[in-house]
Amino acid sequence: MGSNSRTERWRQLLSPHRVGSPAPKEGAGEKAVPPPDERILPDERTDYDRDYDRIVFSSEFRCLHDKTQVFPLSTSDYTRTRLTHSIEASCVGRSLGQLAGRHLVRDQGVEVEPSHLGTIVAAACLAHDIGNPPFGHSGEAAIQHWVEQRWRSSDSEPESPFRNASEWKDLQSFEGNAQGLRILTRLQSRERWGGLRYTAATLGAMSKYPRPSVLPDGRTPVKGRVSEKKFGYFQDDAKLAVEAFRALGLKEREPGVFSRHPLAFLVEAADDICYAVIDLEDSAKLGLIPMEEACKLLEGVLPPQPTPGKEPRPPPAHLETRMAQARARAIGMLIPACVKVFLEHAEEMEQGAWETPLVSAHPDVREQLERIKSITRRKGYESERVLQIESAGFKTLGGLLDMFALAVVTDRPNREERKLRQLLPMESFQRPEFAELDQKKPPERDAAIERLSKYQRLLCVTDYISGMTDGFAVELFQRLSGIKLPT
Repeated sequence: MGSNSRTERWRQLLSPHRVGSPAPKEGAGEKAVPPPDERILPDERTDYDRDYDRIVFSSEFRCLHDKTQVFPLSTSDYTRTRLTHSIEASCVGRSLGQLAGRHLVRDQGVEVEPSHLGTIVAAACLAHDIGNPPFGHSGEAAIQHWVEQRWRSSDSEPESPFRNASEWKDLQSFEGNAQGLRILTRLQSRERWGGLRYTAATLGAMSKYPRPSVLPDGRTPVKGRVSEKKFGYFQDDAKLAVEAFRALGLKEREPGVFSRHPLAFLVEAADDICYAVIDLEDSAKLGLIPMEEACKLLEGVLPPQPTPGKEPRPPPAHLETRMAQARARAIGMLIPACVKVFLEHAEEMEQGAWETPLVSAHPDVREQLERIKSITRRKGYESERVLQIESAGFKTLGGLLDMFALAVVTDRPNREERKLRQLLPMESFQRPEFAELDQKKPPERDAAIERLSKYQRLLCVTDYISGMTDGFAVELFQRLSGIKLPT
């Protein structure tokens, strides 16, 4: 593919189209631009800058401050939460995007603005964990387990709330990535189709798995195809997801099943880098892994090549300083290593033909990061305290689902279920198709719930519960169970 056609391809991949915005009416002229306000300077942010800012100022992003990264409900003020992890991943992502953009221009003749790639990847990294429920992946498993135990399949029980296998699979395999897309396209500004209407470029970059929970004809995911490892959107959000992916020109292999956006590989790399390096550092800081062992592991990431006649400088004697230097150096080496792989396979990504994570495609990087992850998993993620709290979190989310999900699914709520319905925010049941009607006459709570399908009602509950912080979920469960009464 020539540089001109590749430039055109990247223009589509960086589409500033705001997903959910109404199509211009036929025969209508260009949208009138309001006259400038003489009191202030014009806003010169790009569309991608606005996406970044909208994520930062969202309540869902703020809630990440009390959501588990690795160590749930940590009493240490040092260990990362989902918020600090997302900010750090965003910094790494910006560097990856800008470096990739500069080399696309300089070495491959593709006319792109490197800062735009940096901002898109940074924004997508900020949002990459925004859909995670309390207690991280354990929280996802708790929701999946609850649905599986309650309804074995879409048609196994006459009272099943699911109309088809896709609806059942959405919740039986509940996925934080799909919830993240739902937050950005539906749950912010719920009364408007498309929510805050992020650009297709940002939504594409954050979508590692651009496919539904059930693949066409019920087939299994293709082995080795990383974009099919999980699913990326719920049936309820399919129209918006497909609008975004088609606006970007992503290869549609089958109806609703797309190839990844090239920048999604950089977002994944930023997450992988932080996940490996930073989680090891946190584990060492908590005393779960000896500090010196952690330093040596990080120093083994693409170690410096020896210079003839020059002795390597010994590491700092102070272990805290050594750890900080090892972490910074490891990240500094991994960024250009991943961008090198990205550039080697950029044309395949543009055509939807590349299916390997960047850290896995660099053999030296893959082996050392796997070694780090293995040790962190064994000594950190599977430590006694982490497993105890994750088990408690499993029961917490299952208990909240027992209360709220069953209260909204029934059309004949009993007295307790009516009280539980009152505890759910009314905004949980707002939808754009009812916005005009609701503005004229706000509905009663039961009417707002019962006009939704039972599948949609369950999504409203998972929206509410997955949006909770770890601490709030525990507090609410204890109060509603009578373990701890409100003060």
